[in-house]
Amino acid sequence: MGRIVRSVIRLGDPVMFMGAWGTALLIALFVLYPVFRVLAYPSATDFLAVLDHPRWLRAIVNTLVMTTLSTVTACLLGFVFALALTRPDLPGKGLFRTISILPLFSPPFAVAFSYLLLFGRLGLITHTVFHLRVDILGWRGLWLSQTISFFPIATLAISRVLENIPPSIEFVARNLGADEVSVFRTVTAPLARPGVAAAMLLVALYVLADFGNPLVIGGDFPILATEAWYQIEGWADQRAAAMLASLLLLPAALLFLLERRWVGRRLYTTILGRGARGERGPTPRGLRVFLVAFCSLVAIFVGLIYAGIVIGSLTRVWGADWHPTLRHWAEAVKRWPHVQNSLVVSGGAGVMAACLGFVTAYVARGRAVAGGAILGAGAVMPAAIPGVFLGIGYLLAFNGPPIPLAGTIWILILALSFWNLPFAYKTTAAGFRQIDRALEEAASNLGASWLRVLTDVYLPLLKRTAWVAFIATFVNSVTNLSITMFLVTARDVVATVSILALVSDNRLGAGAALTTLLLALTFAALALSFRWMGPDVLVA
Repeated sequence: MGRIVRSVIRLGDPVMFMGAWGTALLIALFVLYPVFRVLAYPSATDFLAVLDHPRWLRAIVNTLVMTTLSTVTACLLGFVFALALTRPDLPGKGLFRTISILPLFSPPFAVAFSYLLLFGRLGLITHTVFHLRVDILGWRGLWLSQTISFFPIATLAISRVLENIPPSIEFVARNLGADEVSVFRTVTAPLARPGVAAAMLLVALYVLADFGNPLVIGGDFPILATEAWYQIEGWADQRAAAMLASLLLLPAALLFLLERRWVGRRLYTTILGRGARGERGPTPRGLRVFLVAFCSLVAIFVGLIYAGIVIGSLTRVWGADWHPTLRHWAEAVKRWPHVQNSLVVSGGAGVMAACLGFVTAYVARGRAVAGGAILGAGAVMPAAIPGVFLGIGYLLAFNGPPIPLAGTIWILILALSFWNLPFAYKTTAAGFRQIDRALEEAASNLGASWLRVLTDVYLPLLKRTAWVAFIATFVNSVTNLSITMFLVTARDVVATVSILALVSDNRLGAGAALTTLLLALTFAALALSFRWMGPDVLVA
């Protein structure tokens, strides 16, 4: 009865009521409305026209093929890396852990751009060192780039599962006569299966929505994300772009729902006696050598990303004149206003996402208000929306009345903040679950309003969580390309769009210098976060 009374009191709080309905209105306006505009814009005839365009049909097939190939290889790399990171006696584990997360904080095209410099027709490694004429443009280069770009996601997801496998189970299997292969096949692999499946679904969602890598290194290999962009850039055909983006939404939504269902309902339990977890034993020599060699090879490929970009920024003419120069940096400095735009947009998106995620998590937690579960579902919905789809949605929804945001910096801030809302909401909701509700009840009994409870009780306790939401949104926004490409104007160009323009004009040195500058700012923001919040801010 007390819980019912408290719910009625909270519903009667006008501030609480306004917060719930205000949050719902914002999600409906800036998430559901753009989705509706994209889906409703093309007609049935437009969808049927796909059958008359062989290139679009190839784009559909290519998208599905690349999603499958890149997901499998990225998860294989992620599994081996996760296995290495959970071994306490592995040499260089700290370095491998750092290497495994670096691509998460790089611009989406950084891997493709760097590999183009290193392994392309005039590549430093292929052409200059080995005198080969290799064309990395196309599906092979895209496959390599997507594998390196997204294997860190698989590593994070799988390592958490492997760390939770009690070492005592493997120890018992060895005592019963099982060799290392049998232990892996009958114990480790079955218990890691839910983590691997969740990682594959999550990586597939990212690969499906990838825009930067195929745009830079895909060449004449059509996929849905880039074809939607070409329809707007080359033909100003928003209807065809909306139709192609709609085709991209269906598998993305399906993967999102499968991932949530698998993670939410699959449960693998290990039954042990009290205190039976034990310590993980020494890694067999053969396995240790394999893990170190494999992780070192992958680490080299990751390190080459940043080495190639930095060298490109200091080389006079890539592939022809290798003398060092700083003239590309002079060009990058001239484009500092574009970097400033990125910082302003990303900072605004970070603040908005953190605040909205905080309020939404508070309103929706524990179904405290009517429709709280629906509100929470709306907050995580953008996770199923590819960036290309959302960018086209905002272009169609806010290009005129009733809310003319096109041509302003606010359309970028809003799009990026709502695109990152799922992480902000889930992170904050997890923080709320760790706080005893008795604190809120005590404050309410002393006469505190909903707003006072939020600001005086929860906000001080969740400052770290709010910062995690902010910094994650900031990094994702400052390196975003799939949304900003559709929404920028000449007045508010951001750094990622400026870099892509330089690369498209074959001004590779200037593009590399601006990319290096953007990477430096991103890593500086992360370093400040580590100093203030600790290294575990990455996995909070």
